[in-house]
This record gives sequence, structure tokens and C-alpha cells, in this order.
Amino acid sequence: MVNVSLEELVAQVETSAPQGSALRLLSLAVLGSRELTEAADDLVGHFVERARAEGASWSEIGAAMGVSKQAAQQRAQSRADEPDQGDLEGYDADVRTAVRIAQERARAHRHHYVGTEHLLVGVLALPPGRVAAAVGLTADAAMDAALEIVGEGALDVTRTPGLTARALKVMQIAVREARHLGSDEVAPAHVLLALVREGRGVAAQVLDEQLGSLDRVREAAADLLNG
Repeated sequence: MVNVSLEELVAQVETSAPQGSALRLLSLAVLGSRELTEAADDLVGHFVERARAEGASWSEIGAAMGVSKQAAQQRAQSRADEPDQGDLEGYDADVRTAVRIAQERARAHRHHYVGTEHLLVGVLALPPGRVAAAVGLTADAAMDAALEIVGEGALDVTRTPGLTARALKVMQIAVREARHLGSDEVAPAHVLLALVREGRGVAAQVLDEQLGSLDRVREAAADLLNG
């Protein structure tokens, strides 16, 4: 079983903001606890899916989880109740604008898809520049770094590019982040947290390379949410 001590968790929070005040560290601790909760949910969800694939009934799954059949089904449904392509209900106006910018940047570079890197650029490009200032990275710098990884496309894009599976997953994680933090709408800060939480896309690679640590993004998201 996973064994992470309280002392280790405290050290991780303090390391992410060595000069942070108690309130700043508290904000980061809350965000960190949400990530742990998400990881735990993903762990349970993984084995629920495996149990279902092996033919286990919902009654059996509920018993293994220590909950009722109905509770197990409701938990699975809540994880499935997430946005699909083109569905931006529940996202605030800034996030919708960021997605449009992401699509425009993708087309400009002849990319027939919207990846996590385009979502990052879209969020950083939001006027009046508050997100970019908080993160410490401009949209153009992020796009240039992403192009070093993925390159330019070869053919003109004639249709509005859709989100990749990974980018769609980021948008889904952003919904969870917003819910866990008590928000009714997904804001740009939640998308930033989701990009870090997903952690394997081009956007996460760009952020890590350009900033030196993904902890800086978590801190920026905390500032945006508290500001």
C-alpha cells in the first residue's frame, strides 16, 4: 500500500514556496490535498473498471468498497459525468475564450488538433495578461517552446481543430478541480491546475522546462484563485 507520511507532505508544501507566509502555504496545502484526493479517486476508479471488466457485479463492487451497490454506481457515474468535445457548459467566459484562442493558435501553426500545449497558450494569452503574469510565462514563449517539441504542421487546417484525448482529459480534470475547490464554474486557474495534474502532456513539459518546477504553476493558480 502507498505510505506517505504527514512530515513528507508538509516538506513538499514548504519546499514549493520556501518564503511563503502561513496563508500562502495553507492555500498550497489545500491544492495539494485536492491532488491527493484526485489520485485516490483515480486509483479506486482504475480497479473498479478492472473489476467490471472481469465481470464483477455492482453489488460485489460495492461490497469490496464498503458501500452499497447504489453508492458504487453513483460514484462511477459522477466520474463519467464530464464534458465531451465542444461542450463548454460549466466553464467561465475566460476559459471559453482560452479554448477559442487555442484553436486559433493550432490553426496558425497548421496543427489539425488542439493539444495541451494549445490550451496552455490559450490560457496564457487571456487579456489583460493576469494569468501570464502570475505564471511568469508569456503565451508566445510557451508556444515557441511547444513548437520546439511538436514542430509546425505541414498542411493548412480547413476545419476547426478538435481537442486531443489528453487535452480533453485536462478539461475534465479542470471540472473536478473546480468542484473540489467549491466553485460552480471552471476558471483559468483550474485549467492550469489540471495541466499540472495530468502532468504528461506537452504543456506540462513546457511549464517544467520554462519555469524549472511545476510547483510555480500551483502557486500561481493559488494566487489567481485567491485574488
